[in-house]
Parts: sequence; structure tokens; C-alpha cells
Amino acid sequence: MSHVKPFTQENVQHYPKVELHCHLDGSLSRDALRQMAAVTGAELPASDAELHDLTSAPLETESLIQYLKRFQVVTDLMQTPEQLRIAGRDMVATAAKDGLIYLEARFAPQISTAQGLSVKEVIAALLDGLHAGTREFGVPVNAIVCAMRDRPLDECINVFQTAAEFADQGVVGLDFAGDEYNHPAIDLAPAVKAGLATGLPFTLHAGEAGPVDNVAVSLTMGAKRIGHGVHMSGFPATIAQAKRAGATIEMCPTSNVQTKAVDGYANFPLAEFLSAGLKVTLNTDDRTVSDVTLTSEIMKMHDQFGLDWSLLKKLTLNAIDGAFIPEAQKAQLRAKVQAAETVTA
Repeated sequence: MSHVKPFTQENVQHYPKVELHCHLDGSLSRDALRQMAAVTGAELPASDAELHDLTSAPLETESLIQYLKRFQVVTDLMQTPEQLRIAGRDMVATAAKDGLIYLEARFAPQISTAQGLSVKEVIAALLDGLHAGTREFGVPVNAIVCAMRDRPLDECINVFQTAAEFADQGVVGLDFAGDEYNHPAIDLAPAVKAGLATGLPFTLHAGEAGPVDNVAVSLTMGAKRIGHGVHMSGFPATIAQAKRAGATIEMCPTSNVQTKAVDGYANFPLAEFLSAGLKVTLNTDDRTVSDVTLTSEIMKMHDQFGLDWSLLKKLTLNAIDGAFIPEAQKAQLRAKVQAAETVTA
């Protein structure tokens, strides 16, 4: 007689998971931050509890802008090649611990140029760290390069064109991050067009802090994936547009509750999007700032909405389908998911 494995934190942690939406600067471990501070002699709180409070946002955060304030202490520590290498390696270590078999980590090189590094040097150092982590922990991790929405468009175009020089070295996609509300998708069109001209695909933050319009415009501009997208909720025409486009929706529950993109977990539109036939995936967004793992987010959705093994498998296969990697690599990842034992004899 066969039995379904209990849906426990430990069993979910060991399940082969895939994550597409995870920001480097919001997901570094406190150990890594201490190592990075040591590189330049920067001061950090002595106690882990204080460092936790400095780098993690409470569930009752006022807004996305308040949430983003938690990043400053981290970005100050991401200004030298050595610090960026530590950060890259740490992302892979965290992914391995969380039971991931593939991760796409996104970061904005513009925020690491304050001490004189070029965008190119930032990307090279970060990729070095990711590759070192993959060799050590065995989890493939690629990079998505973000431009910042509040920066001049010509600067953003330069970021994308520089990122494309690393297309065969682990940079697999492009994105815009930052203040969506004050910088709507339509304003980014020239830079998105220039980015697409490099041949790299786009995922775009849309419908998180800004309205549903940003999702529609992002899809129209050619985005293959939508970061968050929760403000599509209640707008069937845009949901239908996303479905027709075959877009992958990168959902991040806890982050959305913290930034008030959704009003509490109960109103998170997971069931709505799934029943509409959207290619939904679950992600952490910012592991440290939101104080989550992919395992804990999955357990939260299990408790809230009854997410079970068959749905977890579907979400994982959605993530593999949406990943910015060659078909042969997707096939290898799918085989690992198909082989995962969720039933015991």
C-alpha cells in the first residue's frame, strides 16, 4: 500500500525546488554580511538580533519604500570585487540549504558602483562568486541583471548592453527593479527595447507597487515573465493577456504582504491566478529582508490555501518552463522533479 508523504517543512525542504525571483541584496545571510564588512572594516551591530532587525522588515511594513530602506546597510557592503564574490557564493550556499536545484539570482550593478567599480567589474565579480558557489555546493545559479527604474534611461541601456557581454558566462536575463509606482513601465520602453535587442529575455517587476496597467504594458513590450503581478487580480482582460503571452508569473507572498501589495495572506491571489490558467511560480523575493525561505513560503501557502504535493510539482515545473536556460538543461531539471518521491510504498 502506498502513502503520500506528509507535507512537512522537512519533506518540503528536501523536495527539488526552483526559484526565479530572488534579489541578491535582499537575500544575503548575516554570516556573509559580517564577512563582507570585514573586507572594508565596516561596522555592523555585534549581536545577531540587532543585525537581524537592521536587515529584516517586519510584517507590518508601511510600504515598498519603507521595505526598500532595509537594503541600504547591505548595498554599502557590496562595493568591492571581494565583497561581491562573497555575496555570490553565499547565494548558492543558501539555495543548496533550501533544497533548490536551480536559482536565478537578480541584482542591480548600478548600486555597487559608488566606490568606483564599473558595471562590467561588478557583474564579473558577482559571476565569479556564483560560479565558485556552484562548484562548492553543486547548485546551478544564473544571474538576471536589473537596471534601476529611477536612473536615467541611457545609463540603464548601458547596464543592459554590458550585461549582454556576459550572456555566455551566466547572465541569462534582464529586469527593471526599484520604485514602480513613480516610474511606470511605459517610461522604460526605450531601455527595454534596447535590452531586447541584445538577445537577452526580460522579466519585469509589474503590478506590485504600481497598477495593473504596468503588467499590460510590460507584456506588450515583450516581457516573458512578470515579477509579482498581483494587481492583475480582478482584471480578467490582463490575466487573459498574460495567459495568451504564455508569461510566467513570479509570485512572492510574504514580500507582497509586507509591502502592502496585498492586504494579508488571505487576499493573496494564488488560487485566482491558478484557476485562470496562469503559469504561476512561488519565490522568496528577498530571503533576508522578508525573513523567509522558499520552503517556508511553500508551507505558508500550504497552511493558507492547502497547497499540496501535486500543486508544488506543478509550480516547480512552471518555474522550470519559465527559466531563462536552454531546453536541454530544463529537461535535466524536470527529470529531477519527476523522480522526487512524494509517495512512500
